Amino acid sequence: MAGEFERADTLTYQSQFGGAWTQRKLEVLQKYLRAYTTIFATNPRARFYSTTYVDAFAGTGSLRRPEPTGFVELIQQVQEIEKEFRKGSVRRALEVEPAFDKYIFIERDKVKCQELRAIAAEFSQRRAEVVNEDANRALLNWCKNLKPKKERAVVFLDPFGTSVCWEVVAALGRTRAVDLWVLFPYSAINRMLVRKRKPPKAWADRLTTVFGTNAWEGEFYSASVFQSFLDLGPTVERERKSADHRTITEFYVRRLKREFRAVSDPFPLHNSIGSLMFILFFAAGNEHSAKTGLKIANDIIGKELDLS
Repeated sequence: MAGEFERADTLTYQSQFGGAWTQRKLEVLQKYLRAYTTIFATNPRARFYSTTYVDAFAGTGSLRRPEPTGFVELIQQVQEIEKEFRKGSVRRALEVEPAFDKYIFIERDKVKCQELRAIAAEFSQRRAEVVNEDANRALLNWCKNLKPKKERAVVFLDPFGTSVCWEVVAALGRTRAVDLWVLFPYSAINRMLVRKRKPPKAWADRLTTVFGTNAWEGEFYSASVFQSFLDLGPTVERERKSADHRTITEFYVRRLKREFRAVSDPFPLHNSIGSLMFILFFAAGNEHSAKTGLKIANDIIGKELDLS
């Protein structure tokens, strides 16, 4: 069953990677990063802090797509659009001006780490570190070493399926120094929430890891009691999924609000046929800057939603 879950989770993510929704999340992120670094560069009080950008599932730093061929190669404008499309979160973050004081890109695949180091080398004026480690473990260690009195950070969690442990999200919130952008894997979560019964143990355990509690069972499932044939036998209790996308979204928002000072409006991301795949959230951990961060994030999200 665990193998079945992993295959389903992988296929869900890979089949949807690189579409229009990917561009939308990256544009939202990049706009926020620009606003964030501008504040720290221009506000006298904010200048006191050193700033770090952390991409915990950095991948290769660019989007994969077949090379344009034929007459397309003759059209410079199309080439430029294609070049912009291919930029992943890593390259977009490194291009942000004003720059962060430090960049940390976490990736457990050694080959992808080599590609990340090559991209970082193109931005020699940036102070960038590539960490070859499991993202959850690396982030927990990073949180322990963060100095909230001197440091501030933006962390981007764009996980492979349901890879993010709630323990990590909670640790980031407890630093009171992190602005978090997290991509909630709605489609993968919804597929594990089977309709006519509670999920099998492997899936249930994964859901508990993602949400940080097993309270999702009572939130997402309702019990019904049935009398057996002709009322001659004992009653039978059946549990069925009762949650829709709003219920699931609101539950995750409540979980985020337990750890962070402010949480943004949800930014839904749909595939080409209109199915909800992911939800992008912003969460601010510092009580003094949460209001400002939330306003900026909600303004960006609102404008992007108006364009859709």
